[in-house]
Amino acid sequence: MSRSGRCILLKGLEKIVASEEIPMLCSACTFCHGKDRPNALDLVVDPLGILCPHGKLAHQLPLVSAYSSLARVGVGLELEQQRRRTDPSTNEPFFTSCTRDFIGTLDYIFYTTDFLAVESLLELLAEDSLIKDTALPSPEWSSNHIALLAEFCCMPKLRH
Repeated sequence: MSRSGRCILLKGLEKIVASEEIPMLCSACTFCHGKDRPNALDLVVDPLGILCPHGKLAHQLPLVSAYSSLARVGVGLELEQQRRRTDPSTNEPFFTSCTRDFIGTLDYIFYTTDFLAVESLLELLAEDSLIKDTALPSPEWSSNHIALLAEFCCMPKLRH
């Protein structure tokens, strides 16, 4: 998605969150860490004044990453195995994409914590499972992105 497309999407989501009390899930690839060209053609004209200025995309959405929520839950054997596959500084997976030129996290599942709680997460792929193929896609894994999956339960929002 282009930078202007991400800006428009963020502004639209902010309006929905401000006007409605609904749960929100957002699956994003390069949504947080997309690289923008400073002179991108899609940013030259902004007749409605809705595009983000040059620099980092910013938003006011109350979203949390589902996989980073591992840091906030209890302990257990499976949980400890998952934690070993996440970066302790961000609590995000060490990688969600692995090609010959890149290994890192590009994919996320975001949610609103006031309506939703993570019940379970798909186990993260271990980096050593890629050693024999060196990159994704491979004969065993059909995409250059690993699958992320979260199961949520709905919580009633407390009224003040």
